[in-house]
This record gives sequence, C-alpha cells and structure tokens, in this order.
Amino acid sequence: MTGHVRSPVKLAVIAREVGVSVSTVSKVVNGRADVAADTRSRVRAALRRNAYPMPSSPARSAKVGSALLDVVIHELDSAWSSTLLSGVDRAAAERGLNLVVSTAQIDQSRPTPPRRWLDQVAARGTSGVLGIMVDFTEAQVDYLRDTEIPSVVIDPATEQDRALTTVHLSNRDSEYRLTEHLIELGHKDIAVVIGNPSSLPAQERLDGFRAAMRAAGLPLRPEWCREGAFHRPAAQRAMTDLLSLPNPPTAVVFASDKGALGGIAAAGLLGLRVPEDVSVTGFDDIPDAGDSVPALTTVRQPVEAMVEAALRRIVDPPGAREAVPSNSGRIVCEAELVIRGSTAPPRR
Repeated sequence: MTGHVRSPVKLAVIAREVGVSVSTVSKVVNGRADVAADTRSRVRAALRRNAYPMPSSPARSAKVGSALLDVVIHELDSAWSSTLLSGVDRAAAERGLNLVVSTAQIDQSRPTPPRRWLDQVAARGTSGVLGIMVDFTEAQVDYLRDTEIPSVVIDPATEQDRALTTVHLSNRDSEYRLTEHLIELGHKDIAVVIGNPSSLPAQERLDGFRAAMRAAGLPLRPEWCREGAFHRPAAQRAMTDLLSLPNPPTAVVFASDKGALGGIAAAGLLGLRVPEDVSVTGFDDIPDAGDSVPALTTVRQPVEAMVEAALRRIVDPPGAREAVPSNSGRIVCEAELVIRGSTAPPRR
C-alpha cells in the first residue's frame, strides 16, 4: 500500500514462523486478495501474536471528520441501482459528505470491487465505505477492519463475512405476501420468473414464492419456473415461453420490475391482455412501475430506510449506530406491498 513502511526483519520472522514467503506476509498485511484463505488466516494469527502493527493508512488517520464517502456499486445503468445511489447522495449531502463512486468488476456473476480500488480508498482518506449490490472479498473485509474504515453493504449478491454489516430487504416475506395476494384473488396456476439463481435476493424471493404456494396447497410445476435474470429481454422471452404452453399460467410473479415490464410486453405481442388474461407482479417499484399500462403491482423497497441504516453505521455517532436493530451485523428493512392494475381475479 502506498506510504507504508515495513521492517524486512519483522516480516521475515513472521514468514519463518508460518512457513511462507516474506512477500506472502506483505500481501496479507496490505490487504491483497491473491492469498489463499487458510494461509491468510495463519499469517494474520501470527501477526497478532507478534503485535505487528497493521497498516496505518491515510484513510485511517483521515476518516474522522473526512468529507468523503466511498461508494462502490454493481452497475450505474439500472433503474434500481440509480434509485439507491440517488438515495445515498441525498442522505450523504445532509451529512455534509461528498461521494466518490466506483463500479464493481463482475466475476462469474459475483460483483466485487477491483483490487486497485482498495489502494485508492486507503490513499485518499474516507469517512467509510458503502457497497451497493456488491460483495467484498475476505481480504478486503480484513483490510477495512484492520484499518478501522467503517464499511457496510446494501443488498449484497451473496452472504457476506459476519464481520461486515449488511443491509437487506425482507425479500422472502415480501415475495410471500405478493404471491399470497394473487392466491387471495383466486389464482391457482401461478408461474415464477426468477432472477439470477446465484443472487441472494433472487434466492430469497424464490423461497418466499415457494413457501406461499406450499402454504396454500398449490402445485409447484417445474415448467412454470423460468429463469429470466433481472433484465427485460430475458424475462420477456421467459414470459413468451410460459404463455405459449398448452396450459399457461393465469398469473406470473417476476423477480424484478424490469422483468415484469418485459412480461407485460410479451403478453401484448401474443394478443393477451394484462390483467384480464394474465396477472403480472414485479419487485422494486422503480419509477416505470407506476407509469406502465397497466400500472404494476409490486413490492416497494424502502430505499430511505436502507440508506439511513447503512449511513448510521458508517458516519453517525456510536449511540446512533446502536439504535439500528441488527443481528450479527445483518440489518433487515421491511418493504411495502403496492397493489395496482396489473393483477385481477382469473377469468377461468
């Protein structure tokens, strides 16, 4: 890390004790990701036993009173990402903070900050780090903790290190209530178009759908469970396939609003009407959801509550942080069911 001064003799002592090279110890000290997890754990234990001073970075010394908040986000060109980022910008401005925004790199559908990003964060000084729909590697979590840089992730793609605070939506309960709404309307033939199956939010929403169907004693037909990612083109293709089946569903639950809007378009291209011929639900309540024809029944994510919960943990006084309900660093915010015109009782 730029600006760090290490003692070669001390590193050599640690290296001999653990049975690794000096360069490996140096990588662990500086938060590099290219060290095996087991090796990193043994090196860190030896560093603690020998009271080796962990990095003293500009970020560590400047974080108190710093006017910067580092934000790393999955992508900038999606409606949900933009909504969250806008919420962060407003809340940060109220606290006198300026945002430094970076985008993640995608590795096998797992968005993680690039290696150089951590160097840049440490070099410029920051109040804290906020991830949006990203994952931090174990090495990155270790470094942020050792340098005492507060860090939180909103809506992570996978379960994160327990040492890292994460803010989640009540995905499972929300999808349960949304599916239950369709069942109460009289729907029994309900299909689902899931998001990316490796994504934690998508898994939780699918779990909620399945739980509601089981509770009502309704069948979970394999042909009625389609993968449509969180994007409109894939979801539109999935909807076309579902509605072209000999026995099509009367309602379709989508993992996102973008997918649901693609589903409405697919129904129209097949000469079907929403909700008269098929009911459609989304998730997120992006701006286009209320403006679509018909307006979309969906789940409204509590953007303000999620952002506030994250920023309290990063920049507010300790008393304010403790007021945030959490469980082992996991904060869950409740969502709101929004009933609009895209759902109605089935005709058949």
